[in-house]
Amino acid sequence: MLMASIGCALALALAAPAAHADDQEATQGRSKSKTTHDTVTVTAIDKTARALTVTNEAGDTRYIQVPAEVKAFDKLKKGDRIDVDYTESVAISMLPPGSKPSMSEKSAMVRTGEGKGAVGKKISVSAEILDVDAANNKVTFKGPKGNARVVNVEDPEMQAKLPSLKPGQVVQFTYTEATAVAIQPKK
Repeated sequence: MLMASIGCALALALAAPAAHADDQEATQGRSKSKTTHDTVTVTAIDKTARALTVTNEAGDTRYIQVPAEVKAFDKLKKGDRIDVDYTESVAISMLPPGSKPSMSEKSAMVRTGEGKGAVGKKISVSAEILDVDAANNKVTFKGPKGNARVVNVEDPEMQAKLPSLKPGQVVQFTYTEATAVAIQPKK
């Protein structure tokens, strides 16, 4: 599941065109957040954590935190089909020379708009650059468990930065899990 999250984070950060996501430069790197609309089936409900496990029509499963201001959560049952809008974000930054790949997970406050927030998980993974293929817009990373992953970089702004990346550098990805901003019953 972590590799799926990192794959999702990498895709969101490196592949999503700026027109499809709110884009802001961080002091040490790049940050993107994206709100997605999907029709899903509720497969599990954790009332205590205010979280849903849902599956979309393509069979993709997602864990979504639901803030207290989303009142529809209290009426949901397993098997309900709903329309959900949720946000995810990822930040990317370069770590200092000598850093090693690592991973951490912690609860964090996630801003849901207009001064509102919800607690969600933040996963930070640092990965070593193994190879940069700027001509084909690909970067190969090695994660903390030694697994390698090739990422296709589609964002033209990020493609322009590829020649400055070097094998051995360590990049930190911080992924904030999906947080629901709206839930509606599917008719």
